[in-house]
Amino acid sequence: MVDPESSVTTSAGPVPRWEKRYPGRLQYELDALHAAGITPEIDEPALAAGRLSLTFDWPLDAATTLRLQAVFPDAYPHFRPQVFLLAGLDPPPARHRSPVEGNLCLLGRDTRQWRPSWSLWTLLEKQLADSVRGTGEEDPQGEPAEYWWNNLGLNSGSYCLIDSGWDLGDASQGTLQLRYIQDQTVKVEAENGPVHIPAIRAYVKEIRAEDGQVLHQWAGPLPTDLADTKNQLEVPWVRSKDTILPDPQLEAQLKKLRQDYLWLQRAQPRNYGPGLKFELCAIVYPSELAFGKTGLGWSFVMVFGHAHGFEPKKNRAPKPLRITALPAFRAGPSDIGWRVPAVASLKDKRIVVVGVGAVGAPVAIELARNGCRTLDLVEHDILEPGNTIRWPLGVAAWGQRKTAALRAFLARQYPATEVRGHPHFIGVAAQALSDPGDDDVLDALIRGADLVIDGSASHGVTTLLDDRCRSAVVPLISLSATPTLEGGTVVRHIRESGCPICLLHAWHKHEIDPPSGQDAGDEALIQPAGCGERTFTGADYDLRELSLQAVRLAVDTLSGEADQGSVVQTLSFVDDERARCPPRWRVDLLPKHPDCQGGH
Repeated sequence: MVDPESSVTTSAGPVPRWEKRYPGRLQYELDALHAAGITPEIDEPALAAGRLSLTFDWPLDAATTLRLQAVFPDAYPHFRPQVFLLAGLDPPPARHRSPVEGNLCLLGRDTRQWRPSWSLWTLLEKQLADSVRGTGEEDPQGEPAEYWWNNLGLNSGSYCLIDSGWDLGDASQGTLQLRYIQDQTVKVEAENGPVHIPAIRAYVKEIRAEDGQVLHQWAGPLPTDLADTKNQLEVPWVRSKDTILPDPQLEAQLKKLRQDYLWLQRAQPRNYGPGLKFELCAIVYPSELAFGKTGLGWSFVMVFGHAHGFEPKKNRAPKPLRITALPAFRAGPSDIGWRVPAVASLKDKRIVVVGVGAVGAPVAIELARNGCRTLDLVEHDILEPGNTIRWPLGVAAWGQRKTAALRAFLARQYPATEVRGHPHFIGVAAQALSDPGDDDVLDALIRGADLVIDGSASHGVTTLLDDRCRSAVVPLISLSATPTLEGGTVVRHIRESGCPICLLHAWHKHEIDPPSGQDAGDEALIQPAGCGERTFTGADYDLRELSLQAVRLAVDTLSGEADQGSVVQTLSFVDDERARCPPRWRVDLLPKHPDCQGGH
């Protein structure tokens, strides 16, 4: 049944939804096609639902006529119509076309390439010939074959992890040792009704050649549950000299692949439910990984369904089986961080974060996200409900030590980073001799560290850390907000350059402007009910500016910028009249101050 609100009807009949917003646009489109001698067939049921779908013949040249379908989105004319190649080219083009749905890539992904003033005819006249012939100017964007395979299984919750750094040498076939988790099925709507697909999360633990030689073993990060699973599956793999794209007729395509590569017939079904089984095989082929760059493409083809489809009963027709693909996700060491090459400086580093409260905890999360090898977190506090509004983890962490909650979270989400928690209250004398003192904790942590980040917002802690870091020749970054949260600072301290006391002198002498709100008194602080300490008022979305800048400064420092010495980065959320404004940063160098009597 058609929703009466979903379409627009005029005295001449139904029209697309966008026609109501842009009257006359439908006639504009049809007139442009008619003027070119093209009479499209309109999908009347689609139009009754408020959508325009046109099917028509398009003369590519004197000898070739293409059968096309154009479907207009609800967001037209802000977005272009999708054009599908139905017939006319055999074989169909291998590039700029989905091998399954048949939709053509007539423009790049940048939506600015489509002009709302264009008609469908304009789009086809300008772009179609070059698209199907592979000529003309194109965006420098590769078309990985596995992208199309992956699309077959994207709604299943499944994946198999691979490594872009693998090189199979001359091997042409062999086996994969997969470790996997299959603990649920996913209901997916299909053309002939809902399908229950086994949700499989896997990684290739080991690649072996046909003779059993181990070619590669997994070396990348893994989700905790996947790293711990004992479920193992041996999967046959074959290597094709040609790129293999998925065919709309997957069953016929897999049958031919098994005929061409008999090794694939070694796949063994596994149970995934009462009377249900699945089997996997892998295909490796040359694929365009990036524009003009060819490497190995991986596709994992999965057959699943009733057990009788794999082992038919005598005198009974076999149960029908389904075919899909496990998306191949690249998660090797070289794949993680590919999008942000600047963070390569974090890969082998150990960073100590002292104070993982409202500003320090986001720093720790960002460092782990961007590939820091080891994080040592020092904090004595636990998470209370009132802290949640400006702490990155929520209600599930209430009552936990902040170090423990962060360590558990980061272990799940960023397992490549080793996180160690140190629940210690700096500056508080240990009553029992068995309790570690500041020296016991800090000296061991700072020795050999690559960087220390101070998020304690405590002047005493900052000066202590600066003293210890200078002795160990380790750079220190401190960050804090002012009591009113009108501003804050991110400061890098380097040995033989300015220290925290130097900064106080520079502020006092007006050589460096202090952050807005620095001079606020105790009246700027509040004490929440039941809390043992007063605190400032301010939101996480403002504090996060300081945390993110501290991470930027950490990356710059570890990339070699420490040679520039101590530096003060001052944040302001207010203008000269102290009216609220977008974040503004100022940068000042911090040399040794002549009035400082520190030991540097």
